[in-house]
Amino acid sequence: MSKKQGIAGQLLRVDLTTKTVTKEELSIELYLEYIGGRGMAAYFLNKEVDSKTDALGPDNKLIFFNGPFSGTMVPGNNKINVAFKSPLTETYSYALAGGHFGPEIRFAGYDGIIIEGKSEEPVYLWINDDNVEIRPAANLWGKTIAETDHLLKEELAKGKDPHIHVACIGRGGENQVKLACITADVFREFGRGGCGAVMGSKNLKAIAVKGTKDVEVADPQGLMNLVEKVQPNFSVVPKAVVRRKQGTNELVEHINGAGFMCTKNFSEGYAEANKLFEGAKFREAVVFNDAACYSCAIACSKNVAIVSTKYGEVKLEGPEFETLGLLGTNCGLTTWDDVLKVSAVCDEVGLDSITAGGCVALAMECFEKGILTRKETNGLELKFGNGEAMVKLLYMIANREGIGADLAEGPVYAANKWGAPELAIHSKGMTPAVYDPRGAKGMALTYATSPKGAHHMVAPVFGGEMAAGNRFEEAGKETLVRNTQLNFCIVDSLGICATIQNGFSRDDQIEAFKLVTGQEITQAKLLLFAEKLFNMERMFNVKNGFSRKDDTLPKRFTEEPMPNGESKGQTVNLEIMLDSYYALMQWDNNGIPKAEKLKELGIV
Repeated sequence: MSKKQGIAGQLLRVDLTTKTVTKEELSIELYLEYIGGRGMAAYFLNKEVDSKTDALGPDNKLIFFNGPFSGTMVPGNNKINVAFKSPLTETYSYALAGGHFGPEIRFAGYDGIIIEGKSEEPVYLWINDDNVEIRPAANLWGKTIAETDHLLKEELAKGKDPHIHVACIGRGGENQVKLACITADVFREFGRGGCGAVMGSKNLKAIAVKGTKDVEVADPQGLMNLVEKVQPNFSVVPKAVVRRKQGTNELVEHINGAGFMCTKNFSEGYAEANKLFEGAKFREAVVFNDAACYSCAIACSKNVAIVSTKYGEVKLEGPEFETLGLLGTNCGLTTWDDVLKVSAVCDEVGLDSITAGGCVALAMECFEKGILTRKETNGLELKFGNGEAMVKLLYMIANREGIGADLAEGPVYAANKWGAPELAIHSKGMTPAVYDPRGAKGMALTYATSPKGAHHMVAPVFGGEMAAGNRFEEAGKETLVRNTQLNFCIVDSLGICATIQNGFSRDDQIEAFKLVTGQEITQAKLLLFAEKLFNMERMFNVKNGFSRKDDTLPKRFTEEPMPNGESKGQTVNLEIMLDSYYALMQWDNNGIPKAEKLKELGIV
């Protein structure tokens, strides 16, 4: 395989301590073994970062990697992965972002970037094809995400080059808030695990990139024929069609209706008020046009705007379903004014909207139960539904001010400090997504066994459970979860968007791999790779002392029956599910991969 076929064959390494930049050749054999994206990033993180290292110290790294399709015409090839040790969960972690940032790195001639060390002063990285510079960023420190994006494009091209793409941090990352994200193209987040805090700990404000190089593929005509064949699917496959119209908020009707949509710190799974946010109503009320990532025919993102009596004009891209759920219904919000404003605040300061919503909901429940008073909340009346108080609290989190300083450490730290550990809804320190596992039992395993904490996209099995009509059943879910975990190892490593699977099948992906790289790959090989990757991620955590004791869910899910809605009365029996899952994975009863399994997978 030529380096000019899909894969650049070049890694950019940036040492912020010594202010040096080096370019390393990537072994084609290594890329084929780990596919790209999540796989390649995990390989380098396991190789170069000790699992016990200080997540906010100079020895942690940010390892960005594209998939092999990046920058081609393959549908939805816009996802770039960053791997790091999480300051929020102390685990292996990764995050993905769409948009145009990843493909632009490929156009500049790189498959990946490793950021290591720490600068003594604020800097940003400017990648302009072969020219790479570490530049001063004191003038950018303290600026919002949008301001940083604008100022860099002005500095680099007087605002006249639309091909410059920027990934940066806001005040959340600068202040090393453990739920801070990295944001690309103003609205595309590397969202979960606190990668923004890692970037801030390195005094790296931004990465700006422009590439002008071609991406050559093995069989251009064959690839064009494949794209022409699958393109009509995105106009007829039901999920693709509804996502084009309503974005991911098409899920509100289904999840709220089924009674497992996070509401008021996961104390409920359904509310009449949540119906306001259903996809069709979302489209009608606030959407003014659609937005798409690179090489995407679905365009599930939505540009929205509202003129609020409380906040004036609020305009942004989003909010997508997870943001709407965690910042909205989970905090008891019932108006678009409030939901759009709190979403915009997270975009401005660079916070993971899911864990931010979990933190605010925790504070609200503590306030309503009298655990916190106005004295502790700096005068804020943190009742569920108080959007204006929530706006102030989000800024306090980003700035580490008052009670916000507690929440900046994450929900577990805050709940323990306030004497209410049972009210922190998390697994391994990370807030779960919208889907309360009492209403879709497979999600219990997804959250508990995820290497990065309670993240839904490790294995979003709720849809399959609903389609099968067995969402309240626990038996057999280990197989569904394992198979979905492996599927997403593949999807994330190929660097394609999950939504694009609705019209771009695994057979299509395998064909595209050959047309792009010139190399054959089979479903069996992909599954073997995926199993190796997931066990590598698990072993990073095992080496840091993680085991079954950490594969947990809050008592709210395991002991408190769902109080209302179509999932009323349900709880989760996690321990029985873990037994079955560990056996299937060939892990011991303590959740540690067995030696013979590691040997079989070639993990040492």
